[in-house]
Amino acid sequence: MNTTTQVSKDNVLHKFSAESNQDADTLARYLKRYPQYREALIDLSIEISTAPKFDELAVEKLPGDNSRQAWSKFQSLLSPTDPASTTPHPMDNPLSNLSDERFRELARELNVNRLFLSRLRDCSIQVATIPQQFLSVVAQALKVSVEGLTSALDSPPVVASGLRHKASGKPGAGDKITFEEALTSSALSETQQAALREMKDE
Repeated sequence: MNTTTQVSKDNVLHKFSAESNQDADTLARYLKRYPQYREALIDLSIEISTAPKFDELAVEKLPGDNSRQAWSKFQSLLSPTDPASTTPHPMDNPLSNLSDERFRELARELNVNRLFLSRLRDCSIQVATIPQQFLSVVAQALKVSVEGLTSALDSPPVVASGLRHKASGKPGAGDKITFEEALTSSALSETQQAALREMKDE
């Protein structure tokens, strides 16, 4: 008996959140089965993927605003001649400061979905694999330099990438995914993927 069309959005979202593994395959399965709830499912997957997990934070101690603030406070207490006081501070990630509305607008401007843009924001994509043309377009939209954006996105992942679950041990650069992997696992349409592939460096 096919009851797909009768299932309410709330029930579908609840079922997805209760899945033991909300990875790319699970999301793809739900998007195929419930296309009418595509936006809501992608939004939920982003929320789940970007929500800090207490066990991960306790074990991994990933860098965040608190650690940056503590370091800045420490530097302010140092003598101006102390080498540590002049340590260069990386540019803040311009994608992290966007309002929800601007984040959605940017995703539309870049012809990507919010899941893909979230992975970019969370520094989950290896910068070396991101086409320079795409970085230029993003930098222009954010009104920042390409160099500054590249430096910000080259930071360690802020949280475990959207739909990639934590592996054993601490995360590192190896936990980032390539631009191509991000294209194929972020529920982008074929048209969106093709457009992004055209930007790849020769």
